[in-house]
Amino acid sequence: MIDICALGPLRIASVLFNAGLLKEGSKVANITSQGGSVSWRTTQNPDGKDYGHHMSKAAANMMGVLLNQELKHKGVTVTNLHPGFNRTEMTAKYKEAWDIEGAVEPEVGAKRVMYEIGNMTPEMGGKFINCEDGLEIPY
Repeated sequence: MIDICALGPLRIASVLFNAGLLKEGSKVANITSQGGSVSWRTTQNPDGKDYGHHMSKAAANMMGVLLNQELKHKGVTVTNLHPGFNRTEMTAKYKEAWDIEGAVEPEVGAKRVMYEIGNMTPEMGGKFINCEDGLEIPY
């Protein structure tokens, strides 16, 4: 999971940067998950479990922070984005909670992500933003 969730986005960003495609003013939106918030795990997962998912998303969040530190001096902003709770095949195991927890159709989730990308500024670099409400998620 870490290979896909954390190293995959790093590889893509590296290829784009080395090809000269990440110029000053560019934005890198690292789509991750609130599942990578260590602070929220004691509330959302009081019994632990699901190590691979949570550890890979925490690694993805760290990658976004470190990449922002590296690229911000070149005018590139990297922000970690949690797309929110979407009604997808991946979250179907939580189907009974979709209505209770406010899960949205993927089209709505995508619009939320695009909205936050449009609002990304250098000041948001390295931060972890919840696309459901635009608020910062603690690491």
